[in-house]
Amino acid sequence: MPLDTTVGGDGIDPGGDAVARRRLLKAVGVGTTVGIAGCARDGDDEDEDDDSVDAELIGPDGARVELILACIEGNDAVETAADIIAAEIADLGVAVTLERVSYDRLLRQYVRNRYLGDGDPEWTAGPNNAGPREETASESAWDLMFGVAFNTYPRTPAAIDAFWLERAPTNYYGYVPEADIESRLEAFRTTTDPDERREPIAEVLGALSEEQPVNFLAMSDDVIGYRRSVRGPVEAFGGNWDSATWYVDEDGNEGGPTASDEWVWGVESEAEGLYFPEHTDSRATARIGLTLDGAYDVDENDTVRPLWMDITDTGSGQVYVCELRDTLRWGDDYGRMTAEDWVYQIENVHTIDGGRDHPWNEDAPPSNRVDDWATVENVEQTSESEFQLELESVNPDFPLEPVLWGSYCAPKELYEAHVPDADALRASDAFAELSFTGNLGPYTLERWDRTREFVAARNEEYYMREHVDDVGDAWRDAPYFERYSYRVVGDRADRLEALADGELTATSVPPERYADIRGTEAVEIYEIPQPFLTIVAYNQRANGWAELRTREVRQALSMAVEKPAITEDAFRGLAEWTHTFQPRWSSWYDDSRITPFGVDESYDKDRARELLAEHTTSGYEYEPA
Repeated sequence: MPLDTTVGGDGIDPGGDAVARRRLLKAVGVGTTVGIAGCARDGDDEDEDDDSVDAELIGPDGARVELILACIEGNDAVETAADIIAAEIADLGVAVTLERVSYDRLLRQYVRNRYLGDGDPEWTAGPNNAGPREETASESAWDLMFGVAFNTYPRTPAAIDAFWLERAPTNYYGYVPEADIESRLEAFRTTTDPDERREPIAEVLGALSEEQPVNFLAMSDDVIGYRRSVRGPVEAFGGNWDSATWYVDEDGNEGGPTASDEWVWGVESEAEGLYFPEHTDSRATARIGLTLDGAYDVDENDTVRPLWMDITDTGSGQVYVCELRDTLRWGDDYGRMTAEDWVYQIENVHTIDGGRDHPWNEDAPPSNRVDDWATVENVEQTSESEFQLELESVNPDFPLEPVLWGSYCAPKELYEAHVPDADALRASDAFAELSFTGNLGPYTLERWDRTREFVAARNEEYYMREHVDDVGDAWRDAPYFERYSYRVVGDRADRLEALADGELTATSVPPERYADIRGTEAVEIYEIPQPFLTIVAYNQRANGWAELRTREVRQALSMAVEKPAITEDAFRGLAEWTHTFQPRWSSWYDDSRITPFGVDESYDKDRARELLAEHTTSGYEYEPA
């Protein structure tokens, strides 16, 4: 799965959770704008010593311990949060240097790491986890990192193994768990009884809260301003799956929704590409999703909502049958969407063997979803409209995991026409213009100026209008806009002014402007829960402070940072602190198993200093400042 950034509200989709379903990481305080990561000023500087610090932690070299806090550039909330964290840790007698960089640079120079030895490492899990932590390092040294939020997967928590196993592909911080997290996640994944599943996941979440591989800080919402006349959005996690049925009611129309002129999202920047096997970032997904509905969606009650297809468990939790609607038609004269299209894409583009066997002229197939599909052992077409997926092991949560849910498809003939030239496929007009989308989405691409605007026109052939009996009357004339566009308005203040003046239908709202915008008569604010958790990562690799490999040292740093100060002072109250890798509103969060840090009595700098004095290795000691 890819790393992702959403910039200044760009890509925030009415579906909320829908565009985030398969993202592991994102930049905090950037896409959601309710973030606590990074700093807005240019250059690097070191925090001034706090007058209250009367002792300094001295290392074996006789110098005060200095930690590098790498953080992303951002807005006012981002800057405030980073400053709070640096100041709190400095109170422990540790010097903290802030290195402020762009999100792209953070991923490139700090997250990605490489093997330091000769030859090949004992194992590798990809560019973000290149091998054993003692033998790998990032290009730029760092000790703490602030600016990345992790997807907690509240629906399918076994998916968190992407973060918390030694060989997990997203374990860029080099965490080696003390608890047997892998076996407990496997027990959760392969157990079908709902009550029996609670114990293994409670053990995992409890162990993570105690071991503190990162400081689990806070969950924040997407804060979006809509014109007050918009009808449809709800403030629920996963509750906006049906955004194609939204409409504008300017005059209290008693006859029901009618098509309005245009929906306009105000965004900071445009998507980079539309080749969806690789462009899975939120900016691309939001735009592609206007023209392609995807396989199916999931509502706020974790119920599968069929779009192109329905998915059925045959009863074992290991074999799933996927049945396509018979009304799906490609554009560009490709005919009907069939199971053959899906099987070809799964086997030859995403692959189910880890990318080893494919027809393309590159080492890896032209997809960044190879790891997702590796959980499927076999795919088989069983009829023109039906195919079957057999998983490697039992997984009752598979329909809710980011594999098939929301997946797009392209015609088999389109792929075959470009084999073996992967670059030609990526650059094809069919993907650049989304010309093959037929009746498969509520809109069709009309024009795309990559620097200014993405405009889609109402699809007069939209297939969902033929399925009102099973999806509901709201879909009878959907969608309800003649055009739907993403318009680049680079300055945040200009976007908010345009929203208030009625020039935009929706845009994201930064926390520092929340109170002002909420009082605007023409705008209604929605706070939509998201699954991303803001963390402070602790670098346990070769170029991080070696003491961070000790659990008690990580605990000391975590208990020194007051989480409510961040949620209130940086977030303006628009975020909620947490203690483990689930939001507190998750059905899997068991407070009785959690070890808290940074709230009430667990915010304790005196105890933090004691832990540092007791658990750092020989040669470390506190000396009077």
